[in-house]
Amino acid sequence: MTRENPPSTANVPPPEATLQLISGFWIARAIYIAAKLGIADHLHDRPKSAAELAAATGTHAPSLYRVLRALASVGVFAQGDDNRFRLTPLSETLRTDVPGSLRAFTIVELGEEHHPAWGDLLHSVKTGEIAFDHAFGMPIWEYFARHPENAKTFDDAMTGMTLAVNDAVLSSYDFSSIGKIVDVGGGHGSLIASILKSNPRMRGILFDVPAVIEGARARLAAEGIADRCEFIAGDFFESVPGGGDAYILKWIIHDWDDERALTILRNCHLCHEKIGFKP
Repeated sequence: MTRENPPSTANVPPPEATLQLISGFWIARAIYIAAKLGIADHLHDRPKSAAELAAATGTHAPSLYRVLRALASVGVFAQGDDNRFRLTPLSETLRTDVPGSLRAFTIVELGEEHHPAWGDLLHSVKTGEIAFDHAFGMPIWEYFARHPENAKTFDDAMTGMTLAVNDAVLSSYDFSSIGKIVDVGGGHGSLIASILKSNPRMRGILFDVPAVIEGARARLAAEGIADRCEFIAGDFFESVPGGGDAYILKWIIHDWDDERALTILRNCHLCHEKIGFKP
């Protein structure tokens, strides 16, 4: 295996391999359409025809059929001899009501926010500036503040992605010696909920911006651990809650440039050690 001959294209002629890479976004956008329309949810009870699905989703049946047929060709759905479509293991992940659902993540990444930003990637390459800011005229967190429905979808996406990796996190690290854990930028609390449920004597603090914290209360109450978790709203560039024996950050640091990333880490370190931070 070499960089010149990666495994995914090792036995494919270069022109064909290049065409596969170029046209990859066709399938990605088709997956977005299926996720946005909730096709997997409509198929959870039985196989359905494109006409039935179009009636349920308010779409044009022949066009929807082409999208579903394209997705069936790569295993996202399965198409029967009767031209009815059914779920596969891949499309099961696009159902709304399954643990670790990727439906919201698909909508966020391939739809309203990230897709237009990726379309402006050349601007970033030429200038070093953030493509999203250029495409939307504002940073992404300001955009979410102005568009609460999009922000909710983003929060749901992060919850689904976290549920998909929680078991791996819990099996990779022993949290049992920690008395109180602080989840910095913890969203709706999926990770800290999993940790607290696996460690009954532990207490926790979920820390995020006010709007996110409000959405987390009901989720952790449903998990049965809200009485062991404090909900604190704030700005991790200013400070983070003190009193934790350990501080966790999942998918937080990569959002920021080096200077702001160090600020977040410094604030966590100061709370934990009560001493100066030396990067």
